[in-house]
Amino acid sequence: MAASPLTDYEIYIRTAELLALQKRPEALACHDELQFQIVHQTAELWMKLIDHEMRYLCRALDEDRLTQACRTLGRVHRVQQLLLDGLELLYTMSPLDYMRIREVLGRGSGQESPGFRRLLALGGEVWPHFEAVLARRGLTLEAVYRRASEHPEVHAVAEGLLDFDLRLQEWRNRHLLLVYRTIGVGTPSLKGKHSELLERGLRTQFFPRLWAVRDELFDQWSRTHPGGATRYLSERTGEEGP
Repeated sequence: MAASPLTDYEIYIRTAELLALQKRPEALACHDELQFQIVHQTAELWMKLIDHEMRYLCRALDEDRLTQACRTLGRVHRVQQLLLDGLELLYTMSPLDYMRIREVLGRGSGQESPGFRRLLALGGEVWPHFEAVLARRGLTLEAVYRRASEHPEVHAVAEGLLDFDLRLQEWRNRHLLLVYRTIGVGTPSLKGKHSELLERGLRTQFFPRLWAVRDELFDQWSRTHPGGATRYLSERTGEEGP
């Protein structure tokens, strides 16, 4: 019997090629291997989309289209949530099934992911475009945060970049917690001890200036309010603090 002609949808999405990228059922090392492949392949596609959107973000910043920049960051945040959600599926995999997959995976590691490597590089690539926005407006980052209502679009972009940073750190650390759940805390991985990787990941900030400005603002507030918030409030109301 002749095969049915491909639909326009199948041709456009290239479903035949896409669905052939996973192992056939008879070749699977265990039942969970299909899930393992699909989760990781899907993650690579989501990371490709993030890279695409962040490149567009740079162009929007260069052209002072800050409203569009914020929309783009909002889309990126949603894609990052999909990356996080994908890891939930892998929580259902048992250590024994992962051991079977490891036998056929060889020395492959998520640290080798091309999408992950792109995400790690994005912070350094995007930040100069945002700095140029500040320079064109004669602004410092501290001024943006001190007078956010005067610079709402710039402030919104800064917060969007921080949220990108935050969600990327969350994804990295949740991935390592998944490793803990699957093979334990003390088992050395192919790329080093997991505890060391987790500690290093917690120290990684992709837009460090956006974190540092918070330290600076709070440090200045602390120097002018040595008694803390309680003393400040009591001075304003004339009431004694607790």
